[in-house]
Amino acid sequence: MTKTITRDDVLKYIYKETSKEDTIDIEKQLAMNSSLMDFYNQSIETIKRIQALQLEPSDNFNEKILDYSGSLKFEHIS
Repeated sequence: MTKTITRDDVLKYIYKETSKEDTIDIEKQLAMNSSLMDFYNQSIETIKRIQALQLEPSDNFNEKILDYSGSLKFEHIS
């Protein structure tokens, strides 16, 4: 009996969150099911694009924040 593999299963496979047995089942299904393989490939591509995003502010942005905070006048509390 063949286990039905879902997109959730494929995502777990991509993130290495499957058991050895499930990994084998998923790999078999990917080899036989072109739409599931398309989803796998699209998911891999999406993950690569997300990882390539710049997730830190630019130096210019940091400088603007520091300039602004330096221009503020704070009361000294004793």
